[in-house]
Amino acid sequence: MLFRFTQGFTTYAERRIVEAVQGEDRATLNIGIGWRGLVKEMERFKDNMAITKLKTNQEGIDPDDVFSRVPYEKGFQFLWRIEIQIGRPAFDEFLKKYIATCKFKSIDTDMFIDFLKANVPGIENEIDLKPVSNIYSKIVSLANEFKLGKLPREDEVADWKGQEWELYLQNLPKPGEASQISALDARYRLSESKDYEVKVAFLELAILSRYWCLVSSPERSDLTNNLPSARHVMAHIALLYDISGAPSQSLFPLLGN
Repeated sequence: MLFRFTQGFTTYAERRIVEAVQGEDRATLNIGIGWRGLVKEMERFKDNMAITKLKTNQEGIDPDDVFSRVPYEKGFQFLWRIEIQIGRPAFDEFLKKYIATCKFKSIDTDMFIDFLKANVPGIENEIDLKPVSNIYSKIVSLANEFKLGKLPREDEVADWKGQEWELYLQNLPKPGEASQISALDARYRLSESKDYEVKVAFLELAILSRYWCLVSSPERSDLTNNLPSARHVMAHIALLYDISGAPSQSLFPLLGN
């Protein structure tokens, strides 16, 4: 199977495990964060949408230039929407039949689609669906209040973990007011978060808001020095490139180099 569908299945399985262990709301929150990330990545590739397809030709393309969360999230959305359309019991039976039929075999995208159409007739008429949960809706509502100058109260975020903060930060207006960003960080110390996804989301907010006193401060170089992957570093370089208009040596101090 092609890489993109493989990653979609991996992400789908991961979220089924989250649902079984932590509950449906937590799994839907995870889906919501993934959806927001997918929308962001699609915007990034808006001038070359062909590479966001689940079936794509990458001959002659440097994988580092097109690496993104698209295979994971778009592949997941493809499977999740089939589940929503036909129901989980029927989808689970489809998965069991698929695994039994194709195990130990090498198949490509066209073979999978043929198998899908043969076993789920009419599935190509699937409709679009967005993730909805009580937690997701509450977080988006609080993010909208930030636009009105209101920070979330401590009792409203007392049970939040990394994913809740990540979704909240993703939904904040960009650029934001520097004074609000400063107040948010002063109250919840997001720039010091031990969760790298939260730290990255907050750093992106600071960059897009041109909140340079946080990003470029020598004493805060820890913000970027220990980012865990090339994906995080490249995301910040891309943001700085977009804001500055051209890459230059002056950008590197902002990345903690």
